Amino acid sequence: MQIWSTNSGWFQIFRYVEEQFVNIQNNKCLDIHGGKDEEGRKVIVWNKHNGDNQKWTVVYVDKAAKIQSKGLHKDFGFHVNRPFYIVSRLPFHRVIEMIGATHI
Repeated sequence: MQIWSTNSGWFQIFRYVEEQFVNIQNNKCLDIHGGKDEEGRKVIVWNKHNGDNQKWTVVYVDKAAKIQSKGLHKDFGFHVNRPFYIVSRLPFHRVIEMIGATHI
């Protein structure tokens, strides 16, 4: 993955559907390259095949004790202004990290 300033182009817009981040235009998904559960693997966009390397869990940082509905953006399935991790459904449950991030 790479980061760019938002321009609202279709190639930057995904929906979270059935544990997958699916592009709104071409129906391709965020995919752990090669399906290997290894540190540093690239996250790419690939044809949807419903493999575990395309399934993710969204874990909100604040982990509220009860289910919250306030602030839910119904079109995208996320709570507005709540930080979260994107967690792989492969066995080690690794998270997406920005390329070049530091571990300070």
